[in-house]
Amino acid sequence: MNTRWPRAFSRVIVTAALSAALSSALLTGCGEDRHGRSCSGHAGRDLSGRAVAGADLWQKKLRCVNLEGSTLTGLVSEANLRRGNLYRARLAGASLENVDLRDADLRRADLTSATLSQVDLRGADLSGAVLGKGLLTDVSLDGARLTGADLRAADLTHVGLASADLSGADLGGATLSDSDLRGARLREADVSTTSWENVVCPDGSRSSARVSCADHPARAAARTPDQLPVSPVALPDSSGEGSRASRCACSRPFR
Repeated sequence: MNTRWPRAFSRVIVTAALSAALSSALLTGCGEDRHGRSCSGHAGRDLSGRAVAGADLWQKKLRCVNLEGSTLTGLVSEANLRRGNLYRARLAGASLENVDLRDADLRRADLTSATLSQVDLRGADLSGAVLGKGLLTDVSLDGARLTGADLRAADLTHVGLASADLSGADLGGATLSDSDLRGARLREADVSTTSWENVVCPDGSRSSARVSCADHPARAAARTPDQLPVSPVALPDSSGEGSRASRCACSRPFR
């Protein structure tokens, strides 16, 4: 026997179902807690969920590569991994030199004690990533997202962090020297035991023996609009695509 619901009641059921589905999608953030992002319309090489030796990536052009959940070991040198998916990738103790990781997804990646030299991470997402005890030299993180990242006891020298989002990041015991944080966001970040050596603070002032970037919010509040720091000019993009917005969308792994 088929039950026929009143039309008005059926509409209520359909509306409730659609509302629940939309709420679920919003809460899960397009699945960002389950999988990384890939380039829309361009499936890169699938190296996900496996052990990858750094030598296998040497001088390789692997834009949009899928390294989700993979373990990278050894030295990764002169590789183009731009817009790559390194979500939850394990790079603990690895070394990266002259690597292009612009706009890459490194959320929740493990870079504990990793060594990064001349690595381009502009616009990359390292939310929740672990870089504790890491050694970063000549690294560009301008405009990168490091919300909730673990940078405890990390050593950052000549690192660009202009306009980066470090909200909620833990920089306890970290040392920053000769670096630029103009316009960076440090809301609720733990910088209570961070060492600042010749660093341009988010408010444009420069750290010294008596001036710490940890005090920049109070100084910024006391400044007049004409005293606010000028955002640095972005470095030129030799590939000719620097002005192009990243067209990455949430997706499942390339399996």
